[in-house]
Amino acid sequence: EMLRVLLKRLIIKLTRLVKEQSPIGQLQGAELDTVRQFNLLVENNYKQLHQVQDYANLMFKSPKTLSNLFAKYSDKSPLQIIAERIFLESKRLILYTDLSAGEVGFELGFGEPAHFSRFFKKMAGVTPSDFKRLGRVQTASTVEAYHH
Repeated sequence: EMLRVLLKRLIIKLTRLVKEQSPIGQLQGAELDTVRQFNLLVENNYKQLHQVQDYANLMFKSPKTLSNLFAKYSDKSPLQIIAERIFLESKRLILYTDLSAGEVGFELGFGEPAHFSRFFKKMAGVTPSDFKRLGRVQTASTVEAYHH
C-alpha cells in the first residue's frame, strides 16, 4: 500500500513538472481543445487528408489560425504533424507487411506511386525499397545479437 501511495505521488509530481515545462501546459482552454481536436482528426484521417486546409475545414478554422496556434506553442507545424503521422504509418506498412511501395502509397492516399516515393525519400533519406531492405537487415542483426 505504501508503494502504491509513493507511486501516485511520483506520477502527480511528474505530471506537474511536464505541465510546467511543456508549451502544451501553457495552452488555455479553447486553444488546448483546438490542438487536441486537430491531433485527433489527424489520427483518424491521415490516410485520406494530407493538407492543413482539409483539417481546418473540418474544424471550421482557417489554416492560418492553426499555423499561428502551433507556431506559438509547438516546434512543429500542422503540416509537419500530418506528414510525420503518414510517415510513421508508411514505415510500419513497409517493414511489417508484404505490400509494395506503390501499394503502401495507395493505402495512405497517394494517387501516384512516384508521389509516395518522393514523400518517403524526403522524410527518410532513403527510398522505400532501401528502407525495407535496411530494416530487415537491422531486425535480423538485432535478433541474432539477442540470441547470442
